[in-house]
Amino acid sequence: MLVLERASRTTEDIDIFWLEGDAFQQMRGVLSECVVTITRRYRLRPDWLNYLSQILMQNEIIIPRGKLWKRYGPLHIYIPPKAYMLALKIMAGRDKDLVDCAILLPQTNIKTRQQARQLLDRYILPQAQEKNLEQIENALNRLFQK
Repeated sequence: MLVLERASRTTEDIDIFWLEGDAFQQMRGVLSECVVTITRRYRLRPDWLNYLSQILMQNEIIIPRGKLWKRYGPLHIYIPPKAYMLALKIMAGRDKDLVDCAILLPQTNIKTRQQARQLLDRYILPQAQEKNLEQIENALNRLFQK
């Protein structure tokens, strides 16, 4: 959703999270078939639609309610809060995520390392924070100049 924030870099993929986890499990096969069809038709990279994030992270994060952005028939697209996107980017801690953090940070009320920690506590479960501790600490050090 950083495209909406006019990020200077383009995204390599679209991350999706189904709000109803059970529906995701039921529709995963259909979704995969649709992605393959679209990939072939438009000659896209096979990983252009990233739903693996949900599989990998669904038990590590708290997904907040988003704001309805667009409707395409039964497909409703919600945009998550900027603070949530910031928390995920801090947890990932890659260079490209830190560039995104620099875009998101001024658009939130997060001004200190302590506030960023509280943000992580709101959206990232403790075991995920522990698992990603090195990336998180690196990101916080770079964002808050420690």
